[in-house]
Amino acid sequence: MNNPKKAEQQLAFPTRKQPQQARSRQMVDRLLHAAAQVFMTEGIEGATTNRIAEVAGVSVGSLYQFFPNKLTMLAELQRLWTERLGAELDVTFGRPHRPLVDLVDEVLGVHAFLQRESGGLLGFLLTNHHVKVNSSVRQTVQERLEHMASLRRLGSDPVQNVMIARMTIHIADALYSLSPEGANNPQVRAEVRQALLAYLGTTLNEPLPRGL
Repeated sequence: MNNPKKAEQQLAFPTRKQPQQARSRQMVDRLLHAAAQVFMTEGIEGATTNRIAEVAGVSVGSLYQFFPNKLTMLAELQRLWTERLGAELDVTFGRPHRPLVDLVDEVLGVHAFLQRESGGLLGFLLTNHHVKVNSSVRQTVQERLEHMASLRRLGSDPVQNVMIARMTIHIADALYSLSPEGANNPQVRAEVRQALLAYLGTTLNEPLPRGL
């Protein structure tokens, strides 16, 4: 797992030590990489700080310098990857007037890329009931979709645009609920793509190219 905020890493909770120096940042990266492996192979309930430290090849005392417990490690992984997802989608939604097919394909591409880059961790974080998905990320995506709908449906009812955004997110969630591979599964992406285009094409009253 690559750390998306490696250059200026600040842990998002109080702890005895913040990773200011390069060596400390490398240690945090190593611990988070190990935590991701352990969470996905042994589950959140089965994971322990001792096991994470063992996989990272460090003492559990070194782990406790940065992370009070395994749940703070889980929260940090969730924060890093959902913020990365939000930032990538923000770029996509920043160009709302493109053809609907291109917009949907780019969104699906972002999910597939980050699912691969995270080694499957993104889907794990988005679907595991132990993890509270970053509400600020979901709210940002919701707002971008509402804005897109308002631009493509001039004079439309804002309340209806809220519902369009919510339904779009609901359909997109299937990227991770239909298969363990999540957005990395071409068949799942194809099914979600078809559902999104059918729904948005009708709702936004935008004819789609033949064959879609």
